[in-house]
Amino acid sequence: AFVTDWRFDLMFGTAAIAAAILYGIGLRKLAKRGDSWPVGRTIAWMSGCAVLLIATSSGVGKYAPAVFSVHMGAHMALSMLGPVLLVLGAPITLALRALDPAGKDGVPGIREWILTALHSPFSRFITHPIVAAVLFVGGFYALYLGGIYGATVDSHSAHLLMNLHFILSGYLFYWVAIGIDPSPRQLQPVTKLAMVFGSLPFHAFFGVALMSTTAVMGGAYFRSLGLGWNNDLIGDQQLGGSIAWATGEIPLMVVMLALLVQWSRSDGRTARRTDRAAERDHDADLAAHNAMFAELARRDGEG
Repeated sequence: AFVTDWRFDLMFGTAAIAAAILYGIGLRKLAKRGDSWPVGRTIAWMSGCAVLLIATSSGVGKYAPAVFSVHMGAHMALSMLGPVLLVLGAPITLALRALDPAGKDGVPGIREWILTALHSPFSRFITHPIVAAVLFVGGFYALYLGGIYGATVDSHSAHLLMNLHFILSGYLFYWVAIGIDPSPRQLQPVTKLAMVFGSLPFHAFFGVALMSTTAVMGGAYFRSLGLGWNNDLIGDQQLGGSIAWATGEIPLMVVMLALLVQWSRSDGRTARRTDRAAERDHDADLAAHNAMFAELARRDGEG
């Protein structure tokens, strides 16, 4: 049923298709200019759009409002997997390269709006590592353990807002953590690694806490659906906790590995810059360093 029973989501299904088309238009514009673009980024973006489409418009999206474990699977896809792939697609970089600048006397266009948004105080605030992490992980606790989900489970608008929160908070977190696109804050790889590593135990604890629940969230609503094959509501809820615990760690671990690679490459670039500078000034810094120690040794000898 999950594979064949599709119901197109007008909001998120349309957004997924539109995002893929716009990305393709940007690629075509670069190609016309003869500019290259990494294939891996294109694959990542299109895969992220596919995750968004499947999680909201396939059988997963159809049954998510009626079955908690399916809802949690969609949640993990929308907040963990999809945003990682979309961030790796570097859409902001593509847009800035594909869009023509307004020019000195031109009317500001989309490219200028993007740059203005990137450098706004609001963008700088939300891209603070602590803020991004709290919005990302804290939303899990507020929605499920804080009672919001149970109180609004029967509202279609609430489900749409939840999905929007999952996507945006996940994208923000991985945008700050991975850092391919330009950002208001330039973070060192070690800071990004600490941000991701610090969020791991909170996410794991959330999954364990959900697996340990004994009261059904939104029980009256789920029982009113009369789904005979979903009578064990507490078991299904605990299954949702298991899904959150098991699937949520995988993307975070992948990001940690990517950050370690970035850190290694950053150190390598720093070392190459230092070597080039030494070649230009004939190791002036090293010579000065050695001269200082030679002078200290001479003074010791005279003393």
